[in-house]
Amino acid sequence: MNTIALPRLFWISVVTASLGIGLSGCDKMLEFEPGDVILAEDAINTADDLQRMLNSNYDVLANLLNGRQQSIAELLTNNMARPYSSLDYTAVWNRETNFFTPTTGGLYTDFYYAIYRANVVIDSFELVEGLDEATQLRLEAESRFVRAVCHWYLVKMWAYPYGYTADNSHLGVPLRLDAVEPPTPRATVAEVYDQIILDLNFAKDNLPNENGPYASSMAASGFLAHIHFIQQDWAQAQAEAERIINSGLFALDNDLDRFEAGSDSVLAGDMVNPETVFGIVGGYFAVDGDSLLNDRSSAFRDNFRQDNNVNPQLTFSDDIVNLFSLNSADDRGDWVASDGVKHKVTRFDNKQFFNVPIIHLTGLHLLRAMCVSQNGGDLSAAIGDVNAIRDRAFGADLNDLPATSDAAAVLSAAQEEYRKETLCEGWELDQLKLRGVMGEDESVRDAPWDCPGSLLQFPNSSTTAAGFILNQEGGCL
Repeated sequence: MNTIALPRLFWISVVTASLGIGLSGCDKMLEFEPGDVILAEDAINTADDLQRMLNSNYDVLANLLNGRQQSIAELLTNNMARPYSSLDYTAVWNRETNFFTPTTGGLYTDFYYAIYRANVVIDSFELVEGLDEATQLRLEAESRFVRAVCHWYLVKMWAYPYGYTADNSHLGVPLRLDAVEPPTPRATVAEVYDQIILDLNFAKDNLPNENGPYASSMAASGFLAHIHFIQQDWAQAQAEAERIINSGLFALDNDLDRFEAGSDSVLAGDMVNPETVFGIVGGYFAVDGDSLLNDRSSAFRDNFRQDNNVNPQLTFSDDIVNLFSLNSADDRGDWVASDGVKHKVTRFDNKQFFNVPIIHLTGLHLLRAMCVSQNGGDLSAAIGDVNAIRDRAFGADLNDLPATSDAAAVLSAAQEEYRKETLCEGWELDQLKLRGVMGEDESVRDAPWDCPGSLLQFPNSSTTAAGFILNQEGGCL
């Protein structure tokens, strides 16, 4: 085994992060010079050490999916208006990021930071004497889950989508499977997706169906459903979605709010939405008789919330206002506060600290409906999926799809409901790119969906790999 050198500052962060609960952790940086290192064989000696390292992976992931990734993904679609003042967000919205754009560069680096930590866990098993097989298998499965999820978010935002070329030989992102691997050039999209699916299937096969706020077999199926959907493998996407839908472990919420908020008297861990297959738990937690805050929703709150901010950074576009204006009976229209010029987001009003659902049952029902309508399956099930979501938004039987609806009508309805239900969550970018790959006439702010600049640019640090090719810039304005 190659020797893994952990930055001393990093290891102290790992130890302190493990003191939190769920995906929580406080990185209390102690005073060591950044250049100091601890060899992995000196730092990792027990199963508890490996668990702390794994917990630190979730810590990074929670701080990526607290609205950071979702906000940037939304800006690449037609859902958002021009940002209020952020130069970085405006660069994303204009599709003119470059390798010096710090917000996107930081997102990219942090995803690979989580991947690195996952690889450290996997590469360190032989350092722990007496590690039992069941514990090792669980640690590997959870680490590979984190690695897969991070690679997938990266390839979605820094590369053209699956299916853009017939054999998916177009450039993806660096594929990192070893903690000591030197910087590498970009793998193909086919190679990246093959590894993501391999890792998620390993997690699916070796994790329990329920695992608290951590990776589970059901969470792996949730991501696989979305991934196979992007690949236009409708049957497999439907099968993964139905594994979750039919499990009996999750239930559609009776209201429209999946972002459950706790308080110092209502603990966030007790407020996980019944739809959440995988999500980020934040808010207040009970620790040794005290109520401790773990803020995992800051980017949602700081970018979108308008009840305490006259000029929120991110607001809805005219497209979204027009979408809801088609039927004023849609209760989700209350997510928009418009004065006719600026269309503010109310979805996070009166929320300071809250849980963030990532994979949820609403999305999976609508994903199944889209798969069935594409694949020639039983439309009655797909119509039931759409109507279950519409009944919640409009009232029972007030805007239902007719039982005689054809596949095209079901697909259109499911796509519309999906866009509405996932506003601010970043999922519309997947839908937009898929429609583009399938030959539909897609554009974003009057430019082709795949124009040069539509992909985020890699940070300058990535060019240390010999032969690294940056994304093309410009051409979208």
